[in-house]
Amino acid sequence: MFDAAGEGCTILAPNAELATALFDAVERMHVAAGHEIWPTPHIRDFGGWLRERHVQRQLRDASLPRCLNDIEERELWRSVIRADAAGAGFLEPSGAAHGARRARRTMVEHGIPLSALAAYPTDEAQALVRWNRRFEEHCRDLDCIAADQLLVHAPPAAERLAWIETPMWRPAARTWLEAAGAVMLPPGETAPAPPARRRASSPDAELAAIADWCRFNLRDSPKFRAWVCIPDLALRRARTVDAFDAALAPQRFSLLARDAPAPYAVAGGTSLADFAPVRAALGSLSAAEGVIGFEAYSSLLRMPELQSSAAGASAAAALDLALRTRGPSEATLHDWLTLSARLLQTGSPVAVDAVARLQRLVQVLDAAAGRHPLSRWVAVWVEALQAGPWAERHRWSSTEFQAAERFRELLGSLATGDSMFGERSAASAVRLLQRAARDTAFQAQTGIPPIWVSGQAMDPWLTYDGIWIAGCSEERWPPPPDPVPLIPVRLQRDHGVLSAGAEGQLQLAAELQARWRLRAPMGVYSCADPGDGRSTHLSALVPAGPVSQDHTGPTRPHWHAMAALAPTFERLADDRAPAFAATERTRGVATLRAQSLCPFRGFAATRLAAEELTRPSPGFSRSERGIMVHDALELIWSELRTSARLAAIEPARRESLLEASVAQAIRKQCERRDPGPRWRRREAPRLLMVLDKWLQLEQLREPFEVESLEQGAETARHGGLEFNVRIDRRDRLVSDGARVLIDYKTGAVAADWRGERPDNPQLPIYALLHPEDLVAVAYGKVDAGECTFVAEAARGGIFKARGRPSHLEGQPTFGALLGLWSRRIESLAAEFATGHAAVAPSAHACEGCGLQPLCRIPSALAPDAQDS
Repeated sequence: MFDAAGEGCTILAPNAELATALFDAVERMHVAAGHEIWPTPHIRDFGGWLRERHVQRQLRDASLPRCLNDIEERELWRSVIRADAAGAGFLEPSGAAHGARRARRTMVEHGIPLSALAAYPTDEAQALVRWNRRFEEHCRDLDCIAADQLLVHAPPAAERLAWIETPMWRPAARTWLEAAGAVMLPPGETAPAPPARRRASSPDAELAAIADWCRFNLRDSPKFRAWVCIPDLALRRARTVDAFDAALAPQRFSLLARDAPAPYAVAGGTSLADFAPVRAALGSLSAAEGVIGFEAYSSLLRMPELQSSAAGASAAAALDLALRTRGPSEATLHDWLTLSARLLQTGSPVAVDAVARLQRLVQVLDAAAGRHPLSRWVAVWVEALQAGPWAERHRWSSTEFQAAERFRELLGSLATGDSMFGERSAASAVRLLQRAARDTAFQAQTGIPPIWVSGQAMDPWLTYDGIWIAGCSEERWPPPPDPVPLIPVRLQRDHGVLSAGAEGQLQLAAELQARWRLRAPMGVYSCADPGDGRSTHLSALVPAGPVSQDHTGPTRPHWHAMAALAPTFERLADDRAPAFAATERTRGVATLRAQSLCPFRGFAATRLAAEELTRPSPGFSRSERGIMVHDALELIWSELRTSARLAAIEPARRESLLEASVAQAIRKQCERRDPGPRWRRREAPRLLMVLDKWLQLEQLREPFEVESLEQGAETARHGGLEFNVRIDRRDRLVSDGARVLIDYKTGAVAADWRGERPDNPQLPIYALLHPEDLVAVAYGKVDAGECTFVAEAARGGIFKARGRPSHLEGQPTFGALLGLWSRRIESLAAEFATGHAAVAPSAHACEGCGLQPLCRIPSALAPDAQDS
């Protein structure tokens, strides 16, 4: 091979993976020979070489049909399937298109005539015949040919050709090469040693064993080179990468070394859409089309590719926080950006680059509104991306740069398909681009390192120091029959499609095993138990020998095992925060409520501002509905003022008052956050019904006058600290002038102010602020399901004609109860002021808390453990 490359021969391999390995081998041989400069070897995969030749011929003869690129071919098959009656019912025609394309290629590669397929009366065969004819008709109309027809129309090659001898060649390609007089290059051979046989307790343990085998051999011999075959690599690629990183590149677990080099590479690649620059590009372009939810815009706003500095990223995060309480659940990107700009005018002093760049992206896209051919859309997209998520492309890593370049190539391929794709709307063009990126596999070029991991059971052709073949269980080796869909199995077997039958798979497996033994002096065959309690055994086809039992190395995630090897640190329980400073501010009743539930929660919620992020909900949220109830009741009682006027008001006037109050409450809420007209229309009748139900309950009370409503923030002082509070309502009873405090609630309510560490000390704090003539405090539950009072009352009849007094927590009078409350509140406030922050939750405090990652509560105290 080295000599053929030096003589200028074009060396052909059956697939791109082998071609890459051969190219690397020639390069390494030049380096080993001491050469400083050499001509680039002409090593190509056969399909790519045929396409290149066709393009060169087109430059000389413009009458030749154009070869469809991969995107065009996939989309053409997809359109054929969707237009057919049999394919109209497919939920996802792309799968059928992939199967039809594969079947057609198999027929060409194995010389299966269409007439032979048409002779079979099965629905699948007849569908493939129809689809194939329509595909050919479309190709003729477009003056194009599919890539599988390049071999049929290929003239003899003028250049010198050589091809590597391997069973991976398809019959048609092998026949053409032999007829073209290409030189066959036989593979190299080594003196084989008896192969090793390994069995692992799980698939993860098998991967760990392979990775450790590579690590030990590289440690003993830095020049060690190995070829590893994992047949189901596509299904467990992420686990494979984790296993090899743990053994060969643990530095990759560092957040600062994501692209650190490693002595191994995994073949096959992953979807181009998964790489950061491409993901950012697709996300930005798709967001500009139609309505997107808050989560999508939030992700876009905080996308690293749109940030130019840490300060800008922090400002974007702050804007995201504001949008969670001021934004709708969904909107167009233009509306999101308009709202963001308005919030920034009154908020952040730091510019948010993400907003500015998305605005420029939207401007570029809006300027190209309408329907255009793809070549026009590609130009618009490139301009928009460079103004938006690709503005910071100078910061890309090597992998990101290569992914972006591959994406540019993809855009270039789309730009050549105007005749096929026609004019499209922006949304349709973006969907096409998304499918193309998702279906395109990409792998960054880093050179071939010492360890090459392949997902193809094939002859590697080159010689290595070691070969490991995984998955050699009796169920999977030789592989079970895997006939090509849509083509009758008998027809496939008659034309030599090896995967169509057990005999062909056995024949291929035996031949590969014979070749593997000659490619490396060290060979290992392994299998793994499924991990579900069943056991498996090595295939009888594997050469006989002793079996090494379970590998005891770490299994995924390996960093847990690495952490277990770390030194033991001294443990220190620090439950004391610094004393509350004079410059700090409490959060009102919420501070003491959190402190009562759990001292650490009081510290974290107030002094660390640790709270769970909310998100805009469709329509009005529960808290917003509660605010509207408060606002509407304030308007209603500002007008009524007394229970007597409530009883005397005429029905028409009552209805008018309710409607006006509801309308104004909704309008006031929408100034803060407007979920849209649909939700406003739905909320009004619901709110009217709830308020009417509440007023009916108020009519049953002892006569009263409303003394104050939502009268603004007042300051309560406990434990040397100040707490701003806002009391919803204070009533004065007509009979004796006694006072009642009421706080509206729109959800579930209970007497949660009782006990030494109450779940909510809100009502006791209100009572201690205005104790004069106080005889009752109550939650007013204003809810569509039930309207009621949950109260602590010194005597009966205050809230219901036959109501009973409460037990006052065992105190003889309401005044004594106030004294008890005062001691509790002072104790809680003093705890908080002195920095008491122990993780000591009450019975149900952990439910819905969300601070467990911060407080590291022992599992025995977690809510699940308590419930069990």
